[in-house]
Amino acid sequence: MTWKEIEAERGEMIALIVSGSVEQHGPHLPTGTDLYIAMGMADRIASLPGAGDVAGRLVMLPPLFHTYAKESDGWRGTLNFDGNTLTLVVRDIIKGLFRQGIKKVVLLNGHLESYSFILEGIELAAEGRDDVRVMSVNWWDFIGDELISELFADRWPGWVAEHAALTETSIMLALYPDLVKADLADAGVIPKPLPYKIFPQPQEVRPPSGMYAPAEGASAEIGERLVSEVVKGLVPIIRERFN
Repeated sequence: MTWKEIEAERGEMIALIVSGSVEQHGPHLPTGTDLYIAMGMADRIASLPGAGDVAGRLVMLPPLFHTYAKESDGWRGTLNFDGNTLTLVVRDIIKGLFRQGIKKVVLLNGHLESYSFILEGIELAAEGRDDVRVMSVNWWDFIGDELISELFADRWPGWVAEHAALTETSIMLALYPDLVKADLADAGVIPKPLPYKIFPQPQEVRPPSGMYAPAEGASAEIGERLVSEVVKGLVPIIRERFN
């Protein structure tokens, strides 16, 4: 969009920020997986029946891909902001939108580790303002336990271990199958997680593959179910909060 187009549409515009990470996602998924998933879900909104009023107001900003993924620092391909840097980046981007009269923002997040810093940035940007609204969303919060049980049964490792495993691999197979090296999706040895954090991170808690749970059983069909569940849940909430 040109600045003239932004000027004309800013009043009704809902700015959409997708955030992810640049970090290892096992031997079979690209380092941009978190961001690809969030972007793919955002793109699906436009094709959802009945979403025309919402899709017509959403404008995607350049993605926020460098965030905070320090638990993956032990593998090649991971790049990070410090937490304080990420907080200030988010603050400044959103304040910049407010300054231009764009006062409605949705942040669709694909990476858990950075979320607390993102929320702090939003809080700082919106502090003292009662004329703005920012909604932050983690896509997995729209996936209920009932659907998880139906899709994965006793293979479900829990969200804490879901890194490059069942959900992310399935969604990538649905959205970007050409980027998935399915024949390399072998988790190998998975260390037992510690009930605490210790720094520097000891080598024995790092799975050699970068996967904290197996991806066996992931499929494009499962990915489509997951994506559909998120998009169907998100659209009415955007409509309600920004009507």
